[in-house]
Amino acid sequence: MIATTAYVGIDVAKRFHKLCVKDGHKRSLIPTLEIGDSQEGYDKLRQCFDTLKDRHHVQLFAVGLESTGTYHEHILEWCRHQPDVLVSLINPVQTNHFMKSDMRRASTDKISAEMLAQFMAERTPSPTQFVADDYESAKRLVSHIHSLTKHKTAAINCLREQVALLWPEYERFFKNFNSKQCVALLTVVQTPTEFLKLSEETLKHVTVTGTTYTLRKDFLADVTSLAQRSQPRYARAKVEPIIKSFAEQVLFLLEQIDRVTQELKAMFTKALSEDSDPKAGASGKPLVATIDGVGEVSAMFFTACIGDPNRFARGKQVCAYFGLTPRIHDSGDTVRGRGYIQKKGNNLVRYYLFNCVLAMIRKPNHPIARFYQRLVAKGKPKLVAITACMRKLVLIMFAMLKSNKPFNPNIVH
Repeated sequence: MIATTAYVGIDVAKRFHKLCVKDGHKRSLIPTLEIGDSQEGYDKLRQCFDTLKDRHHVQLFAVGLESTGTYHEHILEWCRHQPDVLVSLINPVQTNHFMKSDMRRASTDKISAEMLAQFMAERTPSPTQFVADDYESAKRLVSHIHSLTKHKTAAINCLREQVALLWPEYERFFKNFNSKQCVALLTVVQTPTEFLKLSEETLKHVTVTGTTYTLRKDFLADVTSLAQRSQPRYARAKVEPIIKSFAEQVLFLLEQIDRVTQELKAMFTKALSEDSDPKAGASGKPLVATIDGVGEVSAMFFTACIGDPNRFARGKQVCAYFGLTPRIHDSGDTVRGRGYIQKKGNNLVRYYLFNCVLAMIRKPNHPIARFYQRLVAKGKPKLVAITACMRKLVLIMFAMLKSNKPFNPNIVH
């Protein structure tokens, strides 16, 4: 039996992986193999591949594995660096529907590995094209910044709730609790009475966990005015320690966000400088950042997610990659399903796209805003129009990266 290509299905787990190998006729070449997620396990897998090459004259191994959290990344990296292995990272939704189409009712690690190998043999998916390592790191850093931002927002909401009990004037006057001096003051004083007892010189510099924050004179003047007009408030519970704790937590998260953002910018700038075809504008920022309404962090994230634009033949493929293509369900003359985006891509990309579009449509002369107004004037619901603007923004960014030219609002219709 001669098989030039072997189809390998790997069911990924935290500590061990199940492996099934089939030929082009979907016949198993070896019994189901179990390997550990370690160097010894990868050496065992390499030995298995070498044995198959000798016994069955296999020249190429088409490996398929599911994207399972972070458990798949070690073996995925190992497969990428093997000269005789082409690896495909498969969406679990695909394999789930494939298993249902085969009328399988049982689901075990062994069966999953067999179905993955059968999927590779029948569908022969294209090998996954990976972005550069620096871009992959940038994606992870942006995801971490997003996670820190969510925790910061939750902490700020809790802080405002507690401050409103003892000093509601302060909570109402300062709308932006992202200001470090606004939060740093709350680590020292939590009530207007305590504030008035301290001198301006004492409050000029506030040190929290080794970091010193300077409070401006105009800020302290505003707080003094608020404290003098404030009426005494009393709470049944002593919430001053809670306010101080939340304020320190918010400051810590703000510092972490700033630090990770600086690391992201430094790493991305280095990646652009080493790129033979740099996707950067005249200021050294990402090329996508030349679009009015796209922040620098968002631009880095979009550039990293698209990676090499040449791996996409058309802009429609990028939209599908980000989950912005509509799902239509029509049948005969009676079934007219309502279309909606498929959301099969990176949800964090859509989050940043949504916020960028919201910033753009607030600017009357922005091309995206004009496109949005045209859609709304035609009777499109606002969320549908925003989704269409998100798709148009992706097409614009893809065209910019493809041509390596900055944004020109005059050519956008």
